[in-house]
Amino acid sequence: MIRPMLLLNLLFFSLSAATTFVSSHVCAKCHPLIYQEYMGSMHRKSSTLNDPVHAAVWAKHPLKAKKRYQCGVCHTPSDTRLISALKAGKAALPHADAIQTNEPIGCAYCHRIQKIEEHKVHNINVIEPEMRRYFAAKGGKTDEKTLKFHTVSSFFGLSKKTEGSPFHTIDYTNPIFADGRLCMGCHSHKRNKLGFAVCETKGNPTKAKKNCIQCHMPKVPGSFSTITHTKTHTFHGFTGLHNATERLAQSVKLEAKPHDDRLIVTIENQADHRLFNHPLRLGRLKVEVTRGDKSFSLDPVDFYTVLGRDGKPSMPWSATEIVKAHTIEANGKTEVKFPFPVQKGDRVTVTLGYFIVNPKAAAKLGITDKSLTTFKRLKSQTFAF
Repeated sequence: MIRPMLLLNLLFFSLSAATTFVSSHVCAKCHPLIYQEYMGSMHRKSSTLNDPVHAAVWAKHPLKAKKRYQCGVCHTPSDTRLISALKAGKAALPHADAIQTNEPIGCAYCHRIQKIEEHKVHNINVIEPEMRRYFAAKGGKTDEKTLKFHTVSSFFGLSKKTEGSPFHTIDYTNPIFADGRLCMGCHSHKRNKLGFAVCETKGNPTKAKKNCIQCHMPKVPGSFSTITHTKTHTFHGFTGLHNATERLAQSVKLEAKPHDDRLIVTIENQADHRLFNHPLRLGRLKVEVTRGDKSFSLDPVDFYTVLGRDGKPSMPWSATEIVKAHTIEANGKTEVKFPFPVQKGDRVTVTLGYFIVNPKAAAKLGITDKSLTTFKRLKSQTFAF
């Protein structure tokens, strides 16, 4: 009978021979909680097979007719067949295979990012060539050591425990896994063929109060491994507008106060980037005033970025400008003034929420999934006067 450890090692090597990145299913053997979180994340759902928004955009993209799925550099980098075809200038289209379905951005891919090369069109992730060397942060910080699997003895050899992983080396020396730059390979910016940045995350994660990893991958209860037991682990479901929104809301503070004959609502964004940063998103501020047995719904205020060309809205690949925008900027406060006189005894409920896809953009893209065009609450708070 083959022992479990030996079987896992054999599986590791067999998969390594077939692809550049080890399957995330292998990682699940020792990291079940992290794998479970990953399966519900947008990293696992980033392909055209699992993300209906990305699929709708790709369906209209002019590169589809040219059979050049360049989106795959960030959306499905674990698909080495596709990436190799792109580099060779060959036809490269996503297929409904196991990688595109289950791990378009796999565990091994992210943990083998050695460094980020900065480029004008989009940044590039440089991958560690050694297949069994994985990078990680230790307690959220860089440690000047590389951990290999070994046994530690104490109490004159009476007590023994193991450290590290029997399947891979853990490299704690890579600073990008502690300061948030790891995310900037794909989430920094993307320029279209006209040189216009269709999406970008302005800010410097190394100087932010909380970097990308601290906000989007916070510490949560549960051991990160079945080999080395810990009380907490880094959340791999990736907080965002699709997942674990309540954690994201912690970076937003709301305030309401009367001023003359107006109500002023302040949104404080403590993040190092704009709220609702993606151009397809639509943020919305709703305010309801309760006065005795009456209630008043004030006109909602929207937050958006509309890309376009020649002063008119357009698809991202043909955009050359921001036609109009109303945004909640990073590291600051945004005031919204409502022409409504607040009275003593009033209760004001402020709700900040969003649409995954702006309903107007969804109509142009042919997106009919109501869950993507339905208002979702990010944070709500009631103030008494």
